[in-house]
Amino acid sequence: MLASLSHQQSYEILSSFRPTAAPLGLHVSRAKTELQNLGSGPRPAAVSVNGNLVEPADKFVYLGSLQSSDGCCWPDMKRRIRLAASTMSSIHRIWNDKCLSIPTKIRLFQALVLSILLCASETWTLRVADMKTPEAFYVKCLRQILGVRWHQHITNSEILSHGGVGPLAEQIARRHTAASDHIVRLADNVPAHLALRCQIDASVGHLPSKNWKRRPGRPRNRWLDLVRPESNCSLLICGERRSLVQDYNRNI
Repeated sequence: MLASLSHQQSYEILSSFRPTAAPLGLHVSRAKTELQNLGSGPRPAAVSVNGNLVEPADKFVYLGSLQSSDGCCWPDMKRRIRLAASTMSSIHRIWNDKCLSIPTKIRLFQALVLSILLCASETWTLRVADMKTPEAFYVKCLRQILGVRWHQHITNSEILSHGGVGPLAEQIARRHTAASDHIVRLADNVPAHLALRCQIDASVGHLPSKNWKRRPGRPRNRWLDLVRPESNCSLLICGERRSLVQDYNRNI
């Protein structure tokens, strides 16, 4: 992935990439090249790649995740639910097999279905309302595995307890915390660490510049807003967080 701040800069980056990759026998593939504008702003102009124009895209799949121009995770979440539902349906004979125990079926569900559903979920920025759809799908799968029918009037909490698994929101929260710890441990010049540092500085009042301000309109949840309550830190400062993680690893 190549990031740029302008159309001209993106063209210059692609132009400099071609002669560097040529001695290694590599080239820029037109079929695998996508152009996207993240956030607000006008739609970018097309860029030429090996004599072929690359039109801008509103969304595309990158490393298994659906990237949207508006930065929302909801399209990727719906895609993940569809993929997981397809896998759940394709192995229905396993769930109906009376010879397999419930713990075995739960482990198969976690390995084959839940891993698809939660792929890249540590990058999702979720609202409370956003969790209703994946949580409903998650409980529905558990009901199918446990053989529970709707007319039995068994609550979702009882389903989770009988299956020996926790709520889906807690599993995503653990992934958020693990991802934040990993980013904090990175070197200071790594882009992911720099992006997290900028988010933290902006949240405590240290703005990138005097003229910087958030886009107008109702502010959305930020990824950092989800990590804060999950990390049990009153103030998530990279240096302090890194020392806490390092101390914890030494104690282990």
